[in-house]
Amino acid sequence: MKILLACCLLLLSSGLLPIHGAQRPNILMVLTDDMGFSDLGCFGGEIETPNLDALAAGGLRFTEFYNTARCWPTRATMLSGRHSNKLGGNQVTIAEVLKPAGYQTAMVGKWHLGMNPKKDGPIQRGFDDFYGTMTGAGSFWDPYTLTRNTEATEPEGEEYYYTDKIGSEAVRQIESFAKSGQPFLQYVAFTAAHWPLHAPEKSIQKYLQRYQGGWDKLRADRYARMLNMGIINKEHWPLPAREGNVKDWERAQDKEWRIRNQAVYAAMVDHMDQAVGEIVSALKRTKQFENTLIIYFHDNGACGEHLHGNGWNTANNIIAKAKKEGKAVAMGDKVEVPMGGPLTYGSIGHSWAHSQNTPMRRYKANVHNGGSCTPAIMHWPAGLMTKAGSITKERGHVIDMMATCLELAGAKYPVNFNGKEIAPHESLSLVPIIKGKGNSREHPYLFNHSNTHAIVKGDYKIVREGGKRPWALYNLAKNRTETVDLAEEYPDVVKSLAAIWEARWGTTR
Repeated sequence: MKILLACCLLLLSSGLLPIHGAQRPNILMVLTDDMGFSDLGCFGGEIETPNLDALAAGGLRFTEFYNTARCWPTRATMLSGRHSNKLGGNQVTIAEVLKPAGYQTAMVGKWHLGMNPKKDGPIQRGFDDFYGTMTGAGSFWDPYTLTRNTEATEPEGEEYYYTDKIGSEAVRQIESFAKSGQPFLQYVAFTAAHWPLHAPEKSIQKYLQRYQGGWDKLRADRYARMLNMGIINKEHWPLPAREGNVKDWERAQDKEWRIRNQAVYAAMVDHMDQAVGEIVSALKRTKQFENTLIIYFHDNGACGEHLHGNGWNTANNIIAKAKKEGKAVAMGDKVEVPMGGPLTYGSIGHSWAHSQNTPMRRYKANVHNGGSCTPAIMHWPAGLMTKAGSITKERGHVIDMMATCLELAGAKYPVNFNGKEIAPHESLSLVPIIKGKGNSREHPYLFNHSNTHAIVKGDYKIVREGGKRPWALYNLAKNRTETVDLAEEYPDVVKSLAAIWEARWGTTR
């Protein structure tokens, strides 16, 4: 008994005792790229996502879960628990703090927080196993900067498709985890449905007929479906006016080319969901499913960008290879070339992205909710204490992954790490929501990237896009789609929220 007591005291001091009398969970974070608020079937979309829909039916859906509105800041913020545009030396990652608590760690997919896998890649930031890409985008048939652990690698086989490979590599890691009695942290970062528009032709054909009515019909259909499903209501979620750069579908040219683009996009999401299905099957097969907390969300909203040149240096490898073979890559809006194949490199553009974000305003890189609010799903059979299939009104943010993982793992956030003083995290644990309770809405969430600024606190959100422009004010409790600016009516609210933002970043940024 004395030996047993001593062991328990040792475990308690090290933070390795089970949480709340239960076994510590595995934690699986699934992040997708440049996807719209209403793309998934369980959020009103027409794309077939049965695996994510099943997780939603057995778990909890969030309709107010924030990101940073851009790829790499979301990843830095999520992993560090600090509002960040990069991973700095005074930050630690979730992987780095869970490893000392006895967690196995691994990552698959898009890193986008450093280009040198031997210097600033996942292996240097706490992950023991990595397969993926270092940069922010690339061909799905021949991914740019493809890496295994710290070494460059190449696609394997003629049937290679990056989204499918992310799924199979995640399965490999899960099977390896299961051989140990230790819990694990796994981070799966899909590049779907980020440009370029790439998908197997059979999958594209599956969706061609669904988009014949164009983007206006798609937006109307999704909005109606979300209302019928109880995800939103007309009073608090009015459908905003069409974005100024979106034309009426009837006036659009090259309709068949545009319809195919949305079909390719849908196929990309479909394959991502299939990969999630493979991951879930692996968890069940290895008897890890019941005690794995799966958290699914997006890095930002749908993307309105139109490609040109070399796709911001992400297509260099396939352009060079095509040139050697005497071929060319169709870059950008080449309406004479059907998108989707290995020698194409196109984007979905702002008109379809507008409908993908139904019912939110704006796009990726904007801090209105079309850019900064993601649908999210939590699933954990052994630990989630909410009614299966329910939709919560609670709020969360990708930054909250740090505090949530710390609490579930019984881990400690360090004051010093690798000889450096570590900045305190700014994360709020979501464990109370997991337990069926709630969190204070007074915890502020701040946004600062590429001249777009916002803060969410209480019932209110202030937004400014374009630097020093005046703040707009929205009451999110009454107006989630940000259609009514209350700044002139409530200047004191604007002033108090702006003061919090300026205290964090200063008035000159």
